[in-house]
Amino acid sequence: MFGYASELAVVVESLSGDECCGVLIVGPAGVGKTTVANAALSRLDPSLSVTRLRGSEGARTRNLGIFEIILSQAGIGTDIAPGRSLSVLGELFSRRATGAEALVVVDNADLVDDHSLAVLAQLADARRIRLLIAAESARPPIDLIVSLWIAGHVVRVDLDGIDEEAATSMITSIGLMESETRSVSELCGLAHGNPRLLERLLYGHRRTSSAESAIARADDRSRKLVETISLTESVPYDILVRLTDAATLDSLAEIGLVSISKGRGAEVSMREPVTAENVRTAIPPSRSLELLSRFDSRIDPSGLRDRSLFGHTSWSLAVGRVPAPEQILAAAAWANAQGRYLAAAEIIRTSGYRGDALDLELARCEWGVGRLREARELIDPLIAKVCADPESAGDEYLSRLASMEVRLTDPRHPECLRLDWARDRLSLPSDLGRLDATRARFELKGGRLSAACALAETVYRNHECSARHRLRACTFLGVAEVMAGRIDVGLGYIEQARLMFELPGPGAFEREDAVPQFFAAYYIAGSWSRAKTALIGLTSSRRLTQLTTALVDLRTGRIADALRALGELRLMDDTADAVDLSGVARSAQSLAAVLAERASDIVSIAGMEPTDASQHSWWASFEARLFDLQALAHTSPAVAAAELYELGAAVEERGAHTLTALAWLEAARLGHPQSISALPSAAAQVEGSLGRLLRSAAEAFDGDTLETLVTAAREAQAFGATVLCSQLASAARDRAIAEGNATAAKEARLLYGRSQRVIDFNGDSTRVQDTLSELEIALVDGIIDSRSSAQLGAELHLSKRTVEWHLGRIYRRLHVGNRQELREVVTAWRSN
Repeated sequence: MFGYASELAVVVESLSGDECCGVLIVGPAGVGKTTVANAALSRLDPSLSVTRLRGSEGARTRNLGIFEIILSQAGIGTDIAPGRSLSVLGELFSRRATGAEALVVVDNADLVDDHSLAVLAQLADARRIRLLIAAESARPPIDLIVSLWIAGHVVRVDLDGIDEEAATSMITSIGLMESETRSVSELCGLAHGNPRLLERLLYGHRRTSSAESAIARADDRSRKLVETISLTESVPYDILVRLTDAATLDSLAEIGLVSISKGRGAEVSMREPVTAENVRTAIPPSRSLELLSRFDSRIDPSGLRDRSLFGHTSWSLAVGRVPAPEQILAAAAWANAQGRYLAAAEIIRTSGYRGDALDLELARCEWGVGRLREARELIDPLIAKVCADPESAGDEYLSRLASMEVRLTDPRHPECLRLDWARDRLSLPSDLGRLDATRARFELKGGRLSAACALAETVYRNHECSARHRLRACTFLGVAEVMAGRIDVGLGYIEQARLMFELPGPGAFEREDAVPQFFAAYYIAGSWSRAKTALIGLTSSRRLTQLTTALVDLRTGRIADALRALGELRLMDDTADAVDLSGVARSAQSLAAVLAERASDIVSIAGMEPTDASQHSWWASFEARLFDLQALAHTSPAVAAAELYELGAAVEERGAHTLTALAWLEAARLGHPQSISALPSAAAQVEGSLGRLLRSAAEAFDGDTLETLVTAAREAQAFGATVLCSQLASAARDRAIAEGNATAAKEARLLYGRSQRVIDFNGDSTRVQDTLSELEIALVDGIIDSRSSAQLGAELHLSKRTVEWHLGRIYRRLHVGNRQELREVVTAWRSN
């Protein structure tokens, strides 16, 4: 191994110690992740129980795909529920370890399904296993492991490539430097420090990896088979055996070149996507055409489906053969369902075919990548044609076209829909379910909760509708119920929808529609931990994923973290976002700056229109407006309180009792009389922990007694409403002191101290260390060691009175009242 000595040392040290539960190695393909991992394993304790797993395209599409062999050896299938999978796999790893420490090594982790990575992350976090994971990036699904790194439980090692010194050593060891005419600097620059690319430059077109070496050694028949599979992406097993015998396929699988899926409809694909791509790029056009002619002479392409159909279609177009329009349409539809919008668009455009169905599919591609204007230009003439001659359109086509029109229309203006009559034409549950579920999304985005609930429930309750459409309807029904105050019912729908993703059928449309609703429901209900992880798996908008964590941090009082995350966001509109994001982000950043008492040049644009009106979200607009008024309250509380009351009254008319209560709660905090009077009735209509908080806060603001203030502060802390807890606890402390109630004063002071520490330091001992001077840190360490003021003074050459003065400053800064509280708080921070 050349280079990476320091990175290797970090990996070995991290896996040998007790401070972390694993290591994440990140770097592009060929940079040396597997080499570093193997070198680290050779240096670790031999008694470790090592389980090696490897991601692949096939494993990524199957539930618990990388655990198939482990589970099958125990006689267990992969169709186990998420909760049970954690305990089952944890027990299996324990058995394999037989008393030793279990280390799980995962290569190609980018090609592992979300469920498998979630299980590994939870087992590692619980210290039941150690992890060594290699991935090309930190994007989903790897963000499940990245969250452990952010929490300090996993060490991250980034491999950026080897330097010139290591490259020189590598070239010298190969023995090619004398025949190489280019300098080391030039070679290293061309390879960007990537060892695999450098090796390719030195060897020219010779195969260097073990997989490619195996291909090079294979006979002509096997090589043709490998090339055919690479060009087609995937071929059904029962079709491929017409080109070769089963023994040849088995031998290719045994040496790790191909993988064969299990069960009915088994498919054969290359085990490593990188190898498949390398094979494809190395095949000259003439050879590719020869292979395609051989394939088509023995196989009827009409028998291909899904991925194999898409691969064959792309292959045919690449060599100048244009398949039938029906094949183009089916291949593009499959690619769109997988979220491969650009690939689907390329197939349609390259084919040269035009037609209503193909234009509609192309509009779906454009919508998927955020080119909304182009999508609208494609469907406008299709809508005009159908309106002119309604009988010319079949029911399925009409349902799809009407659904696309709904997606591309401003949800505030349903009167602009030209195909509003289409629903009366439809009769099949699949066509009605598609349109009604899409229309429910449209009504929800427009703030018409009753209409959204009615449409969504109709689809969800009809089991003749497709599971894909019922899933979407279930999520819309869930978030609408949460907004209406029926939080327990709404979250029940959301959990049901999450389980429905395990059913066959849901694709990219369902994920892009449903996953943002998961976040909205959890966020509104105050289920903060689930809200932070709700968008895992969403691919359409990375910014939306970033924003969710910042919003949760802002709501739970972690102001500095929220401000930092919001500052890293690009605050311009992006049509790839599922909803208008810029207004919410700007308003949230403005409020965070106010709460952190920092100057900000961010100007909220909550009242401005998004770049494309179809992105408008009624709830997102409400949230942005709420942030704006909370920020305004710091300079003009009376004005903000009145507008908060009006905001709550406006959403009350739409039946959004939860949102109403949240707006009136903020107004009541500012002493607005009407809000204080109205809040109890609104709070009574909200379920769950949020309802308990709202009712206790209503009693505190209305009764203004010591008991109600302390109770409300307790509820606020339990809920995670840190800023509200701070206000209520401060009022309770002052009231308790005025009434001479020492017990209540102590509890109120503790509640206030905890909330202020979260706001000031986010519970982060590193931030505390940065806040205190070296002298103050020395004093804190002395208090932890139970030394008296006199002892500290003698050690630090200070008088006892000076020590007490410094301790008083520390108490005030860390919001504690005495040595015992200081010791407890700092010890807890450092242990975390």
